[in-house]
Amino acid sequence: MQAGKWRAVAVLLLAELLHLAQTLPSVVKIGAIFTEDQKDTAVEVAFKYAVYKINKDKILLPYTSFTYDIQYIAREDSFHASKKACQLVGSGVYAVFGPSDPMLGAHIQSICDSLDIPHLETRPDADVRDLAHRREFSINLHPAHQLLNKAFLDVMNFLNWTRVAVIYEEKYGLVKLRELVRTPHNHNLDIHLRQANPDTYFAILKEIKAKEIHNIVIDTKPSKMHYFLKGILQLQMNDYKYHYLFTTFDMETLDLEDFKYNFVNMTAFRIVDIDDLHVKELLRGISKFQTNKNVQPINSSFIEAEAAFMYDSVFVFAVGLQTLDQSHTLKIPNVSCDQEHSWDGGLSLINYINAVSHFPFFIRIKFSERKDSISKFFNILFIFPKCPSLLLEID
Repeated sequence: MQAGKWRAVAVLLLAELLHLAQTLPSVVKIGAIFTEDQKDTAVEVAFKYAVYKINKDKILLPYTSFTYDIQYIAREDSFHASKKACQLVGSGVYAVFGPSDPMLGAHIQSICDSLDIPHLETRPDADVRDLAHRREFSINLHPAHQLLNKAFLDVMNFLNWTRVAVIYEEKYGLVKLRELVRTPHNHNLDIHLRQANPDTYFAILKEIKAKEIHNIVIDTKPSKMHYFLKGILQLQMNDYKYHYLFTTFDMETLDLEDFKYNFVNMTAFRIVDIDDLHVKELLRGISKFQTNKNVQPINSSFIEAEAAFMYDSVFVFAVGLQTLDQSHTLKIPNVSCDQEHSWDGGLSLINYINAVSHFPFFIRIKFSERKDSISKFFNILFIFPKCPSLLLEID
């Protein structure tokens, strides 16, 4: 009995020594910047749930918990975006997340780079060729335009398309498919570009139908997709002759019941593997976690890609922090926008974040060699007719 007590004491002492030996503080503060229209949306819920899950995890960071400071800004308000970022940095955050707005994200990226503070973002506008403007301390989880363009060209070749209409929305341009016209490998592809919005979808679809173009690429916001789908039904462009290729990763979150039995062809990319058991478990957890049941689309079956990107960015940061903790002592950030002094631990931390190779939500994705964007793998999702999905690897 006495020996058992001593063993218990020894175990407790060992645990305490290991706790004292850790290099991370007991509390790590992170900052997030969302646009005002993202407040209480799926993206914010995903961010908060990621922090909650990490704090509940007794293996990942057992002696460290995350706290967060969320700031909201109006779109196109770069002045206050910079002020909010400096406020977060001055409060001692170890990383800044967001925003996804292209213009605002560039400002936050510049501030974080100058102070060596890791910046994790999901901007769809990042250009991997623009290396002169890439920032060493920013990681973008959204696939780059050039990668997506290559993916769509490969799909068009796979489907043997020779004539295609591309409908894109102004100021959105998820993949900037206009670049396809300048791609040297598509000289056999006859492309018709049309800029559209909900007020002009019907007229443009009518024009495409009159020209007997049956292969159509749709590059528009998911929130406006129902206007486009309505136009398809009104013009009866929903039979076997037509094939629609959607750029959004969120097609599975939309109501496509009206297209289920009329033989129309619809194809999109899936980047969240909702058939994976681990992903299903995450979706059930986040669905129960959210208090505002009007937040859509987050449920036990689907999640918006941007929300999944946000969840994974927090997870990637936590894994990088865990790996760094095993070999380095990390000092608490003590920097400000008023001084030129940068954070000593920022470079080591960003390098460990770059080395992360596992993502909770996404299909076999990894950081590029330039460490500025991710993903070389996409799942080609044949929505209608229902077929097994294919895994596309982009070199």
